[in-house]
Amino acid sequence: MNELKASSLQSLLESDRGSSDSLLAESLLDVEDLDDVEYSIPPTGALPTLESVLSEFEADSDIGSELGVVGPAPTPTPSIAEDGGVRNGGSGGGGSIMRYAMMQGISAQIATAVETSNSGLATACTISSLISIGTSHGHILNFDITQTLRWTHQDKHGQGAVSALGSNADCTRLLAGFARGLVVMIDTQSGNVLRNLFDVITPNTGVLHLKWTSRAALALCSDSGGSVWSLTFTRKLGIRGCSSRCLFSGARGEVCTMEPLIIDSSHELDQYCIVALATLSKYFIVTIRPRLKVIKYHALQGPSDCLPVLAWQMVLIQAADTTRSIDPVIVVGRGNQLFFHQLFMANGRITLLYLRHVQMQTNLLSVHWLGPKCVACMDTTEILHLIDVRSSKELECIDMANAGLVYGSAQFKGLATGGNVSPALALAGTHACYNSLMSRGTQLYILGARSLHMIAVRTWTERISYLVKNHRWQEACDLALEGYRATAERPKRKAQAKERIIMLFKEYLGASARAPDYCLGPIIKCLITIGELDLLWTQLWDRLQNKTLYLQHITEHIENENINYVSPTISQALVDHWLDISPSHLEDVILKLDWTCLDLNQILKASKRHKLYRAQIYLNTHALIDYSSSLTELIPLISEEQHSDLGNTLLVYISSCLAGRGYPRGEIPIELVQNVKHEVLRCLTSLHSNTSVANELPYPYLRALLKFDTRETLNVISLAFQEKEFCGELGFSYRKRIINILLEIMTPENATWAEIGCLLNFIAQQISQQCLTPDTQLQEKLLNYLAKEEIANETARQHAERESAWHELLMNNCLTEISNDEEQLLLAKRAHCHYVEEYLLEKLQRYDGIIECYLKNSQRHDTMFSYMERHVRHPERKIYEQIEKYFKQMLEINSKEITRIIDFHYAGQITKLIEMIKNDEEALLTFLEHLHRRRVDLTTEQCEQLLALLCKYKPQAVDDFVRLNNSTNEYRIEIALELVLEKNLIRTAIYLYEKQYNYKCAFELCIELLNTLHDEEAATFAQEICNLCVRAANVLTIKKECEKLWFALLQQILPRDDLKSCTKNLLHLASQHVDLPKLVELVMNTRNVSGNFGDIKDLLMSMLLQSRLETNAMEKSLQLRGQELAQTFAQKRSLVKRGILVQMMRCLMCQQRLYNQHDNILVLGGCGHAMHENCAATYSELMQARLHDTNDHHTYSNSYTKHDNDNDDDAVNIVSALCPHCLVTIESGAIKLAEPSQIICELNEHNLQHNHQQQSIYQMGVLRLKAPPRKFTSN
Repeated sequence: MNELKASSLQSLLESDRGSSDSLLAESLLDVEDLDDVEYSIPPTGALPTLESVLSEFEADSDIGSELGVVGPAPTPTPSIAEDGGVRNGGSGGGGSIMRYAMMQGISAQIATAVETSNSGLATACTISSLISIGTSHGHILNFDITQTLRWTHQDKHGQGAVSALGSNADCTRLLAGFARGLVVMIDTQSGNVLRNLFDVITPNTGVLHLKWTSRAALALCSDSGGSVWSLTFTRKLGIRGCSSRCLFSGARGEVCTMEPLIIDSSHELDQYCIVALATLSKYFIVTIRPRLKVIKYHALQGPSDCLPVLAWQMVLIQAADTTRSIDPVIVVGRGNQLFFHQLFMANGRITLLYLRHVQMQTNLLSVHWLGPKCVACMDTTEILHLIDVRSSKELECIDMANAGLVYGSAQFKGLATGGNVSPALALAGTHACYNSLMSRGTQLYILGARSLHMIAVRTWTERISYLVKNHRWQEACDLALEGYRATAERPKRKAQAKERIIMLFKEYLGASARAPDYCLGPIIKCLITIGELDLLWTQLWDRLQNKTLYLQHITEHIENENINYVSPTISQALVDHWLDISPSHLEDVILKLDWTCLDLNQILKASKRHKLYRAQIYLNTHALIDYSSSLTELIPLISEEQHSDLGNTLLVYISSCLAGRGYPRGEIPIELVQNVKHEVLRCLTSLHSNTSVANELPYPYLRALLKFDTRETLNVISLAFQEKEFCGELGFSYRKRIINILLEIMTPENATWAEIGCLLNFIAQQISQQCLTPDTQLQEKLLNYLAKEEIANETARQHAERESAWHELLMNNCLTEISNDEEQLLLAKRAHCHYVEEYLLEKLQRYDGIIECYLKNSQRHDTMFSYMERHVRHPERKIYEQIEKYFKQMLEINSKEITRIIDFHYAGQITKLIEMIKNDEEALLTFLEHLHRRRVDLTTEQCEQLLALLCKYKPQAVDDFVRLNNSTNEYRIEIALELVLEKNLIRTAIYLYEKQYNYKCAFELCIELLNTLHDEEAATFAQEICNLCVRAANVLTIKKECEKLWFALLQQILPRDDLKSCTKNLLHLASQHVDLPKLVELVMNTRNVSGNFGDIKDLLMSMLLQSRLETNAMEKSLQLRGQELAQTFAQKRSLVKRGILVQMMRCLMCQQRLYNQHDNILVLGGCGHAMHENCAATYSELMQARLHDTNDHHTYSNSYTKHDNDNDDDAVNIVSALCPHCLVTIESGAIKLAEPSQIICELNEHNLQHNHQQQSIYQMGVLRLKAPPRKFTSN
């Protein structure tokens, strides 16, 4: 779709068309660089079109002045001008993203038409290559891109205001809809009316929307009744016509807005005519051509006074599998919610895919795309928000309240047609502005009553120019760098961005001549990022008077490794600067710079003067290619330095050289690696130094390093031995020579045993790794050291290393030639090397001493329990025997773990182990306590023993122990009472007395304890005593004893002032268990109570209230009980009044007539069969005898269960059985019935197979007849 505001030549050369701040980064909805040949993009050197030149007249003043185009004469603009109406609402930088301009020519024409032609205020507009404005009196004004009025049209049919306008794709036809239902087609070239369509929509409704579809002769129209119509334009034999068809009826939901999808012919969806519709409750995606079909619909919720909004945009989508496609994306919104969906073809079907959801702070009026990544949203306060779709963040906002936005609420309320619209649509249409805001490309047009305004998104270059114009250099530099980094994978765009940053630098030079230090850091960052270092060293450096700030910024970039080279002039100034401030900081800077930019003489002198040893090593190795001079000069200085920095530095340097790595970073050139390694080793193993004296010891360099840190020096040598130069026969000889040198240096005269031990451990590792040829003399020397009984000042770490080295030698069988395992075991015991002793015992299969080794080695206590757990099922390991032997020690080490092992695997030995440690009370307490925590079933004696030990050693844990064992008989209460009373544990004794139901003693102890407490603690305990008395009242059968307890408690509490807070509650509880007059008398006689009514008012009122509550509760209970009894009686009465069906006139047993003068008749159930009560009794006796003889209770499907009923004098034993005639199950207990006779039981057996499916449960009844029976029907 062509744009009214085509880009200028400058924008075509410098930036993405229609880009915004968010277009500079990768995102979900992304537009990448397109191939020029594939998409027929003209070369960048092509001249701009006439439209692009003319569109610059609408640009703001800064862009117009850059192009040298003189715009129209300035006219007074509203207060929403560019500098005044913009509000910084996001990360884009205040007002730099959106550009505001008023369409001066069009606004003047609208104002003139209102005043001179009585055209009325503007009501609707449409924007394409031409601009059309509709007014409230039916006038239409048409303008070209230069804002020149081309023609006007006036309605002659009295159809009211222009409510909707729509131009087709090539802008040759204009559709105009009016408030009373007329639709007019106008030729945009001449302004002539081609069609007057009076009856294409619902009668007596107005036009709300007119939209052209992707088909040239097909348009859509929606009316105020909520219906949508398709308008198909025809021309047969030169006669123009139009056929109208209803696509969506307003009777099923009123369509508020619609948006057809306009798509290029190259897209696979071009064969379809797709339109989006939205009602107040849902939105639809519908295809009109080739056939009408709903693709997708979804619910759309929002406030009742908000209309839905729709907008389409073609966007480049990058999927998760990195595939890209250009597909339409629709944004759907209502209220403060926005939803984004992608429409695409998948397996031959149109699919709608949800992308993301954005929630705004306020409700929305409209939503329009401004480019493929930004959405402009106008809210109900007429503030325009620019939203970045990728990040869902607000970039910027601008207040458009002064634009005088035109609302179409009159059309949505149907004022021109008598208001015949639904209340819901009328309410929602209060803020309708569908035809007042139009978007085209990256521009948004806002129609006011007398003016037309434009909001455009500035390109990246335009934003930089705007920021530069306003001297916002920091933001301009940040934006420039952001754009440059975003074009990393696009060479053409990257070159353009680089040129713009260079131009920005030149603009900065011109603008900051008077203040050269202003915003220096961002400019330096820009030049470093684009790689224009020459400008940094020349033009920027030369213009500065104070170089300090410049050098600090350069130093920051060097430390961040953004640059590693500066000009020689800058480097000299940098060195002088930091020598004055911080020489140590200078050393860090030098190590990150390329040596070629440094003044070697200056740096080396400064390094020696200020002891910058790392810098000296760096320059010697990289600049002078000398790897040994640093060692020869600096190693003798180690002993002179108070700090260890030099020694550590040299060790790192030596390790790097022997490994072929550069110092402090990088790699040594391949051609120099062998020479460097040889040179460094030669230096270290040299017999004398360059400045040797007469009494100098041999190997001074290696000796000095060993003296500085023996362990780390040997680690460096060990790492060097891993290189290929020390492999093979020749490499092993090198190793042997170095080890001999080390042995010659590390003698008892010149080193401590700890240092010698480090060396011997190192040699042992080399021997165990088969890196040295066997040497009996060396092995014996090693073994003598390893088996040494005592070494002075040996630390635990050194001892562990000695054990580890010995263990490795044994594992690799390196000592077999000089000693056997038995001798090694004796030596290990004597040297206290328990780890080695453990290994040898395991090897010799002497398992009974392994746990002792674990116990002696404090570093392996945790491993001991894992060992026991692993071998507990192996009898030969004798785990239990060793546990029994060292049980006390194990309890001291980890009582919890050893108790767990015993509980799992040796539960039967718990009593024996307890007996073993009974003399050690602390160990016994620990063991029993862990057993109790593990819920082990202890005997009563053991529990009492644990309780006694707790009373002695942990009295604070006694109460919890006693209460946790409340439900079991783990201890005898009498014994427990003796123990706790002996230790004066009053609270525990109170609990035990209560458990013994000895409330008197418990109460006495409570009173005794209460007298020792005060304030809050006393009040809390008084409440506990009250609870004790309540529990006692439920147990004590003699009321006087209960009253005695309560009165004794009251006599203790009432006189105390610190217990007044609980007095009221206490009296309330006591009133339920004591005589009230006595209670009142007690209160009145208390010494701190005056006897006035006020002192006992609360007590009396609470008594009366309690009495009233109890009376009400009793009345309610009696009432509910009476209702329940009445309901039960009614149910029973209804049950006995039911009619009973009798289907036969003879008894099933005796076959005599049912009626006689003596016997009652029993109706067996709902089946209607009956028998005499005497016959039923006879049958029951026979049946019981038969069951007694056979002892078979499973002959029939129903078991016979006897029940007793004492309420009927004529009752007989009742059984649950089958009817003897029809085998229907008779419910047990429903009524008293004698069992069937044996004959009938046999009959049951015969008929059971045939009638099993007919069984059902019926009730039985007794019918006392005084006349022949008749047939009854049950209710």
